[in-house]
Amino acid sequence: MLIYHMTDFCNENYNRSENTCKRCHHKDGCSGGCKTCLDEIHFPTKYPNGKKDYDCTNLLNFYVCDYSFKYASEMLYLLRKSPALKDIDDYHILSIGCGGCPDLMAFEEYVKETDSNKRIQYLGIDKNDLWLPIHEEIKTYAEESALDMRAKFLYEDAIDYVNSRTLKKANVIVIQYLISHLYNTNQINKIKDFYVKLISNIIVHKKSNEPLVILINDVNSCNRGRDHFEDLCKELSKAGLHGTYSMFYFDYNIKSDYQRYGMRHRSTDILFEIPREFSYYEPWRQCSSAQMLIEVE
Repeated sequence: MLIYHMTDFCNENYNRSENTCKRCHHKDGCSGGCKTCLDEIHFPTKYPNGKKDYDCTNLLNFYVCDYSFKYASEMLYLLRKSPALKDIDDYHILSIGCGGCPDLMAFEEYVKETDSNKRIQYLGIDKNDLWLPIHEEIKTYAEESALDMRAKFLYEDAIDYVNSRTLKKANVIVIQYLISHLYNTNQINKIKDFYVKLISNIIVHKKSNEPLVILINDVNSCNRGRDHFEDLCKELSKAGLHGTYSMFYFDYNIKSDYQRYGMRHRSTDILFEIPREFSYYEPWRQCSSAQMLIEVE
């Protein structure tokens, strides 16, 4: 499975003594505490002087080992909720801000458990070219997989890509933990234009006889962008596009009824077994996100 292949790959790279943080740009110097660095990136209001971006190879390897089980599980829960996915002949996935590709990990499992022979064509967009070694390994895995699966990657700013490119084959669009990143990096003001261009440059070009599925998975907090999920539905309506949308949440450490966003998933359990040796990373063992499923007719 891709998830185990890539977490093993990143774990091995992380533990190589020669793989030091040569390109770490932390202003206070790298202390070797990747868990702390990730917290600084993900919670900038708590760490105003902390690390701001994924600018270290070690950090990316740690990130894959820490978060892949959680993120891939959240995506798999959402895939299982989509009736329209079954009506798509082959999956042409556009992953916006793909990172370590937990969505592709989830899709591989989804195709296997639905006993489908459908092709997976995956295009991942990420501005951070430090992901290159990880993406190259994903491409090799995909080419050698028993499934009909291919992966391609472009290193561009995701918003710039959507603003400037026309893409006619996409029938699945993944927006996973991108909106909260825009919020954390003070770019949330770009979200409306991003949605408008996503519709005009990609979504309107969908096949007329086939649905298009949009999967949004992100932090369950309006303080970090969740209130912008539904803005995409409004822009789709303005463009004359019709379909259905549903919201879901995981009942993990819910502190406010406002976090009960749509329908509750029956479980918060991770769907992939975490190997014992990964306890070092203290990986998430429960799902916690808010999600929106949009199925464009």
